[in-house]
Amino acid sequence: MNVFVVEDAPQVRSRLVALLQAVAGVQVVGEADTVRSAVAGILDTSPDAVLLDLQLLDGNGLDVLAAVKPQRPDMHVVVLSNFATPQYRDASLAAGAEVFLDKSHDFARLPSILQGWLPPRRGGVPAWQSHQSR
Repeated sequence: MNVFVVEDAPQVRSRLVALLQAVAGVQVVGEADTVRSAVAGILDTSPDAVLLDLQLLDGNGLDVLAAVKPQRPDMHVVVLSNFATPQYRDASLAAGAEVFLDKSHDFARLPSILQGWLPPRRGGVPAWQSHQSR
């Protein structure tokens, strides 16, 4: 599964990338910290999933979703925010995100969410399980 990470804080982005690199079957194909670079990167790399911060350097993640989700309707989207209000959650889900997480305490949920989206391998064994058994 190819994943694109959109996060404006370099330390948080590094933490997300490190977390993703530890998930078997997941590869980070790009990173961005602005709406403009996120839209261009997502459209260029066609990832299977996007981790998307709401607050970016030049706008917000909802702008990114509005620009890319119509062109990539099957792409999985996880929104992460320090502003985990019901309004942001509802707006994110309405814009096409499948999951909305609070950055302050939901990081640990990301691996299992992504593993759930991995396609099964031949024989019905999920890709992440077959990689872990090697």
